[in-house]
Amino acid sequence: MHYIYRIGALVILVVFLNGCTAYRLSGRTKNVSVDKTSPDLFTVNFCGNAHMTQAEVEKYALQRACQAALDNGYSYFFVIEKRDDSQICALTPAMTRMKEDVSASPSSTQVFGSYPPAKFVTPNVTLKIKCFSDKTQAPKDAIDARQFLQDNFPGLA
Repeated sequence: MHYIYRIGALVILVVFLNGCTAYRLSGRTKNVSVDKTSPDLFTVNFCGNAHMTQAEVEKYALQRACQAALDNGYSYFFVIEKRDDSQICALTPAMTRMKEDVSASPSSTQVFGSYPPAKFVTPNVTLKIKCFSDKTQAPKDAIDARQFLQDNFPGLA
């Protein structure tokens, strides 16, 4: 009987600890930072992982820009500068040997193909934004923060 209680306690502990981990996508943490450089200027950096496209990373960076604008009392923002800081990463020699070992077996080659790749990209984008309180002050192609969130992230609007 004590065995069943121990298993139950272990299951509860695992479920609890799983809920306390950082948000992850396929093993690598997504990093985001928002820095306020002046009352209406912000730098937003979003670093994805090898499983994300550059377009996804840019979309999430814009989401964070919207949230920064709204959290600071602004309704619109304009992207002053967008910088692509993506990196091409290469596997370590040990991981390359693992790839060779996996592809040595004909059956595993069919399952894994050329996985893991020898090189992959970690997409990263940095946005510098200027925020505005109302549309009349903002440039013509400024982004409406609430509208962007409603169109792209309906649960956050």
